[in-house]
Amino acid sequence: MSAYDSIYKKMAESLEHGSPGFAHEPAHKFDPARHIAPAVAHELNNILTVIQGYSDRLLLKHIHDPALQPHLKLISQAAQRAAAVIRDATPPMPVRKNPASLPQAA
Repeated sequence: MSAYDSIYKKMAESLEHGSPGFAHEPAHKFDPARHIAPAVAHELNNILTVIQGYSDRLLLKHIHDPALQPHLKLISQAAQRAAAVIRDATPPMPVRKNPASLPQAA
């Protein structure tokens, strides 16, 4: 699963389980011992996407080089594992469903 697929999956799940306005669930509170800030996660995912993209591209370019294949696969798999760790450590963001349906402040 690519980083983009996981982002869209996470967004879809939060929309399904949300309530009108912002989706707040007690289990989604930010816990500094288990979570990282969404901005940090975003930047780390950008870096990991580049690493994984280049390693996958090199795997395709050097498909017939048995000496290089295992090393490139290790890099790609490590980037995937790191992205999974970041995804698990990022608390879901509150999702605003439809601003037009919220009561307007007077």
